[in-house]
Amino acid sequence: MLEIRGLSGWYGGISALTDVSINVEAGKVVSLLGSNGAGKSTLLTTIMGVMPGRSTGSIKFNGAEILGRSTEDVVAMGIALSPEGRQLFSDLTVEENLHMGAYLRRDKAGIAADLKRVFTFFPRLLERRKQLASTLSGGEQQMVAIGRALMSSPRLLLLDEPTLGLSPLFVTEILKLVKKINEEGITVLLVEQNARQALRRSSWAYVMEKGRIQMSGAAETLARDPHVISAYLGDA
Repeated sequence: MLEIRGLSGWYGGISALTDVSINVEAGKVVSLLGSNGAGKSTLLTTIMGVMPGRSTGSIKFNGAEILGRSTEDVVAMGIALSPEGRQLFSDLTVEENLHMGAYLRRDKAGIAADLKRVFTFFPRLLERRKQLASTLSGGEQQMVAIGRALMSSPRLLLLDEPTLGLSPLFVTEILKLVKKINEEGITVLLVEQNARQALRRSSWAYVMEKGRIQMSGAAETLARDPHVISAYLGDA
């Protein structure tokens, strides 16, 4: 579904991505691991067409080149991003935030069906649909951010640190929901600080360091790799 080849990117004269190549197969959950500053978020924003600066290489989605396309075009083609830090509209209600994810759509029946599906994934949001986003807990705000991305009806969902700053209970809940979303037919590219949990829910994974892909393989294989264990999983 997603094929990235030889992707490099620069902020001014600073290299942020160097010769990055990854594949994301349709129907899979693929994880992208790495420390802070490794370039993971930069890769996602480059896919979405929102990274400032210059990029070279190729990003193909279902065979069509999207590098250099506008963000609106990328979303319309079927890719959505739930960004790091959630970035909600704090003075809008939960329901209004969710509808913002469907701003490119004109199919009212489809939007209503997807809103119902989001509330099925996140029943807590149905209870809080009229609350301002700013009044929600961190975990609830993350649910809104993911739900907003789903409202664009994506075929590929990019999740950037969906459990960052959440309690252990919400971490488990959010990652279980990621798996459930995937089982509903949505392909997922997951950037996640909790490497152990991410690998457990993925079929394939990439390890990124200093803007480069350093390792890749089946998730269960990387979970046993000494370097991955030492750098990202600890000894437990």
